[in-house]
Amino acid sequence: MASHVTENPKEGAEIHHGSSECKKHLIQILKENSLPTGLLPFGDDDVLELGYNRKVGYLWLNQKKKRKHFFPKIGRWIEYDEKVTAYLESHRMRRISGVSAKEFMLTLGAGEMYVDDPVEGKVHVKTNIGLSRVFPASAFQIDEEEK
Repeated sequence: MASHVTENPKEGAEIHHGSSECKKHLIQILKENSLPTGLLPFGDDDVLELGYNRKVGYLWLNQKKKRKHFFPKIGRWIEYDEKVTAYLESHRMRRISGVSAKEFMLTLGAGEMYVDDPVEGKVHVKTNIGLSRVFPASAFQIDEEEK
């Protein structure tokens, strides 16, 4: 029988603390992966820790409390748990946990999302149960004055 060795995705990661420091690094990480910079919005004092392992693409975000964010361009509330995790690669977030939205009166977790190339295209979001939606990438982009 084969044994599986699971690497700790946090091992060797860069870790940041404090909301302003975390926000700056999160925007940089999303840009590096050709993802809209507003996919994971948070308030000025919400974030406790941001970690990113570039080798495996593992990202985690620890917040003080669960929060909701309204994206006006798509008319939807998205809920972010105290801990949000995902694996990032170019134009894609997969194995997402801690992000959900109401759809057909059900709360559905986002499992994966990818962005058409270039970033100005569409964001395709697939839930953990296989439902998917397509949104304009501009709905998840941070305006320059918000940075």
